[in-house]
Order: sequence, then C-alpha cells, then structure tokens
Amino acid sequence: MNKQVLSPFDCDMCAMIEDITKQEIEVTASDTSIRLSWAQNGSEGNDKAEGQRIEALKQAIRGRLGDRLIEFFYADGRQSVYMKYDPEEYPEEMRTRLVDPDATAGTRYCRTLLEVDAIQFRRDNVDDVLRFTGGGTVVTPRTPDGKAIFSFPNGNGIFVDVPESWYIIRELNGRFTARPEKDFRREFEPKGNIAPVPIITPIPYHIQQLFSDLFGNDIESRCRKLTEEYNEFMEVVPGIYGKNIAQCTDEQLAEIIDELADLNGVIFHIAGILGLSQWELVLLAYDKVKGRQTDPNYKRTHPHEPNKGCGDCSNFSYEDVNGNGYCEAFKSEQRCGDFRCQEYKPKK
Repeated sequence: MNKQVLSPFDCDMCAMIEDITKQEIEVTASDTSIRLSWAQNGSEGNDKAEGQRIEALKQAIRGRLGDRLIEFFYADGRQSVYMKYDPEEYPEEMRTRLVDPDATAGTRYCRTLLEVDAIQFRRDNVDDVLRFTGGGTVVTPRTPDGKAIFSFPNGNGIFVDVPESWYIIRELNGRFTARPEKDFRREFEPKGNIAPVPIITPIPYHIQQLFSDLFGNDIESRCRKLTEEYNEFMEVVPGIYGKNIAQCTDEQLAEIIDELADLNGVIFHIAGILGLSQWELVLLAYDKVKGRQTDPNYKRTHPHEPNKGCGDCSNFSYEDVNGNGYCEAFKSEQRCGDFRCQEYKPKK
C-alpha cells in the first residue's frame, strides 16, 4: 500500500526512518491502526553500533508519535511499528473544511497605485478570517503569552502561516500574502469611509497631520507651546519627588501622565515639522548616550558650564556632598540638577 493514508507529519517521519535505515518502508493500514515496516537484520542488531542505532531510531519514533504509538514488533527480518491514525484535530487546533474564499469578506485597503483586500488575524475575528481565506487551521498557543497561528493554502499549494495580529492580504490577482501589523500600516490605509476596527493604533502620519491642521507648523509658536507644557508638567511632578512610585496616589500619577502626554505631543509635532519621527529622535539620543560612555564630549555642541543649574540657584539650599538639598520654589527636597528650571534665581 502507498503512503496516501499517512498525514504530512507521518510522511515526514517515514522519510526520517528511510534516511536512517536506507530501507524502503512498507505501509499497511487497518480500520484502527497503521503499520510501518522495513527490513532489519535482527531485532536488536548484530553488534553494539547497530543496536545503538536501532534503539536511537525507536526513541525518535516514540518521541514523534507520543500517545499514538501502539507497539514495536520484529519478525521475519522486518521491524514494524504499529500506530494510531493521526487525529483529525488536535486540542489546540480548529480545522475547517476548505471552500472558495469569500470575496465580500475583509476590508478594502489602498496603497499608491495599488488596492488590495486585507484582514487582520485576531482571536476575536476568526470567523471573518476563515471566510476571507476560504478556511484553514487555527492553532492556539499553549502558553498564556503565546500567539495563535493561522495556516491556510494560498491557492498555489503552499501553506501560509500567519501569526496573531498580522494582516492577510489578497491582491487583485487573488494571490495571498501576509505582513506584520507595523509593516502593513506603514504601507496601507483603509479606503473610503468605513467603521473603525477595534483596537486600532493611530498611524503617526495621521496624528502629525491632525496636529498641523489644528496648531499650524510655525516652529516659534510650537516652541512657546512646548515651554508652556513643560512648565505645567513641572508644576505637578514635584509632588512625587523623593517617593517610590508605589507610594504615589493614583491621582498623582494620572495628573503627571496627563501632563507628560501633552508635553510629548508637542515634541512629536515639532519633530514631524522638522522631518523626523519621534523614534528617530530616540535613536539620536541613544547614540549620544552610548557614545558618551566612552567620550564625555561625543556630539556635545553645547558644553556644560559650571554652576549652570541648581547649584547656582538661590532657591536651592542645604546642599550636601551628594548634591541633595531643599528647593524653596517647590517646597520639597531635590537633587541638584545641571539645568535651570523655570524657577531659577541666580545667587547674589
């Protein structure tokens, strides 16, 4: 009998056995089990090396089959392994009957000179994904932090594996591809007026455009706004100075986070006006931090002047050898900083 009764997994195991034994496998099937047999010189081999090879092969087969293994049996110069049929569906899988993809499923997306249909694979939209692709197999993770995998045929006999949160793309020629969410959102945007998809992360370009429409692109105006937001942030942040985060109230943290978001939004907008993404700003800062670990003046275009910050401020007193002191402006203990805040007053 040929190997058509075997699953792809079992065919792979047969290929392994044939590669090791250099013998062709004979497949025999009954209603309840499958028998694989091949020529072998002795049940345990005629020498130590042969015995070790046979035992290693048996261990490999046991590991692959698990509970499906029934028994090993040797007779008339042939080694056999009896096993149960591969189950139609494993506990972590959901298999469906393959049908023609539904052309109405998914949402139309567009790119410059290119329009495609696409759908994001999430655990809460499996039915829509199955309609979009025509069916497939969903494998859920066995660990809490794992990602589900959706596997389906692309129409050319090749299976596409799509991790959770990836987008499945159906191009105009019917070809299916898959792309990570970040890459997809960088290239495509929804076409027309459609209802928002749950848990959509705003695309930075759209945020930048909204800020420009509302606040304009005048650098001087945005810098004044940056100073205003910084001052508002500095009004609330001293409330947690000297505290562990766990000691802060939810109201304190919420207020600081709110002001920090406003401050960050202005920085994001200014960076966009200058042609930079916020991520590029982070990378530039990271490059300087790393460089100054070996060269304190790496990319330092504005050398720090002595007595520029708290140490030269009349509000800062009782400074100890570690730079800790008390700030009269904020009415709290502070650590001496290198830069002047809005409350800076030079010492006379």
